Amino acid sequence: MIASLAVVVSRRTLAALAVAGALAVLGWLMFGSSDEAKILARLDELANAVETKRDENMAFRALRLRPILAEGLEPGATLRAPELSDTHGVKDLTALAASVPRFYGEFDVSIGETDVHVEPAAHEARVTAGVTVTGMLNGELRRDKRVVRFTLRERDGEWRVELIDVAPKTHEQPEARP
Repeated sequence: MIASLAVVVSRRTLAALAVAGALAVLGWLMFGSSDEAKILARLDELANAVETKRDENMAFRALRLRPILAEGLEPGATLRAPELSDTHGVKDLTALAASVPRFYGEFDVSIGETDVHVEPAAHEARVTAGVTVTGMLNGELRRDKRVVRFTLRERDGEWRVELIDVAPKTHEQPEARP
């Protein structure tokens, strides 16, 4: 019964994510393609891509992620996070993203409140966002909420992420919950 409940919850969660994604695309189509809308759509696309897909192994995950990250990231994109060494380039970022389920199991990524600053003359944008990764590993709920700063560059009308800078954990949040 618990297993069937997990499947129902998982299907409901997937359905809710699909509806949210469709609404985001519809909103983007209806309200135009402002730079801010394009930037937020790019970040949502990347967040949705790195979430786990059911029964996906690391090799197939890397194959699925590679073209999405190649399109959404600058070739020399960098990830900075306090717990990790800096990671540079689409190839290394793809390998890192493919390995995340080892630490979070099945997980989803949500982007909360965002603050977007676009510098049109410089073709640059800076975004500060609350990002939450929630996963279940070995029956243990793991939730990590961080402030993440993104720097994006515009080339040929497309916004691509150049830098992902993850802030350290704050003390008010627990690392994991049973």
